[in-house]
Formats: sequence, C-alpha cells, structure tokens
Amino acid sequence: MARARLSAAKRALLPPVMEWNGAGELAHGSGAVLARWHRIRPVNLARFPQVVENPVDTHLLKFPDPQRAALQRTRATIAAALPGAAQVISYGMPTFKVDGVAVVGFDGFKGHNSLFPYSGSVVTLLGSEIPDQVTSKGTVQFPVDKAFPAPLLKRILQVRIQEINACYPKRTGEVKEFYSNGQLKLSGRMKDAQMHGPWKWYRRDGSLMRTGSFRLGEQTGDWTTFDRTGSPVRTTTF
Repeated sequence: MARARLSAAKRALLPPVMEWNGAGELAHGSGAVLARWHRIRPVNLARFPQVVENPVDTHLLKFPDPQRAALQRTRATIAAALPGAAQVISYGMPTFKVDGVAVVGFDGFKGHNSLFPYSGSVVTLLGSEIPDQVTSKGTVQFPVDKAFPAPLLKRILQVRIQEINACYPKRTGEVKEFYSNGQLKLSGRMKDAQMHGPWKWYRRDGSLMRTGSFRLGEQTGDWTTFDRTGSPVRTTTF
C-alpha cells in the first residue's frame, strides 16, 4: 500500500478521524491503514464479523435475578425440546416458532412468570396433569424464582405440536406436518382434496429428504432424493 509524506500545511487539513503516526505516515484509527491524503480508502465493514444480539436476550435482561434465571432455564428447556425453532419476540414476549408457526411463549410479570401455549385448548386438555399451577384458558403461571417444571413443559410442547399438525390442511390448501421435536416433516398443498403442486419431505434432523410434484394426486415431473448433506442421490421422472 502506498505511503504518503505530507507537509505540515496538508496535515492541518486532515479530518479529525485521521491520525498522524509520527513516522511521516497517515494512519486511520487504530488499524494503521495508510493512504494518500487526497484519496482515503474507505474501510469495508462487511469484512468484519458482527455479533447480532437475539431480541429474546435483550428482553430477558430487564428482569432481576432470580426471575431472569428462572426464565432462562425455562427457555433452555424449550430450546432443547425444539432444537430447530426460531426464538423471536411476538406479541411482546419471547416466543418459539417452527417454520413460522408459534408453538409457545413465556414471560415474566410482577410476582409470577407465565407460559403461553398459543392455544386455548392445550391447558384444558392437560388440566388434570397441571394441578399445582395457576391456569387460565391460554396461560399457565409458575413461580417467579423457579423454572417451569421440565416434564410438564415437554408434555405441553408435545400436545401443542400435535394440535398444530391437526390444523392442516388450511382452507388455502396449505399442508404442513411437524415431528415431535418441531422439525418440519413435510410441506405442500392440496387441491380438491388431492395432493397438488410441489411437495417437500424432511428428516427428523431437519435435512431435506425428497422433493416432487403432483397433479391432482398423480406424481409428475422429477422426483429427487437427497442425502443428509443436501446432495441429490437419485432422481426419477414421472
């Protein structure tokens, strides 16, 4: 890279972000980027990795311990049960979503924490299994200083995934099915009660397993099977 020897007059014209390193060279900040005084090369910030903070982390920081610790442990239990789920803020609270579908949310309040199964029926279905918790139609409360009981939480997630699967196909014809760990199992569309258009199938670990298309229930076009790395291993044409 070219070095620049500047006169005192030109040094006086340098913008304040530039540093004169004392060796007759122009340096930019602490990175010792040398340049000609009349043509400063901009730093490409895209070359440097940036840490993006998850909004759930930011949300939980507002709670004092031990409440924050209880919420974090509850979060960890859900994350282990739904390893492929996205952690987002939805309706103002931390929420786990699978392929865009909300499974469960949780949040802290004054004097208690709450779990939200995003369903009005899950709590009713499991009523006999949660006798020690304060509940409402769509909420299960738990102590401010204790994580939600892991066995019960896993049971709620199991029932919630079953409920999500049962709500397909949609009126639009959209079809999705999920494994018990929240990974997408298949996706496609129905038309006139028959499989129609592109479909995809996935393994339990989330890897794509097969793609193919239907025309009103009949296989058509190329059907491809993939290995766990995503490489095609076989294609059949119908």
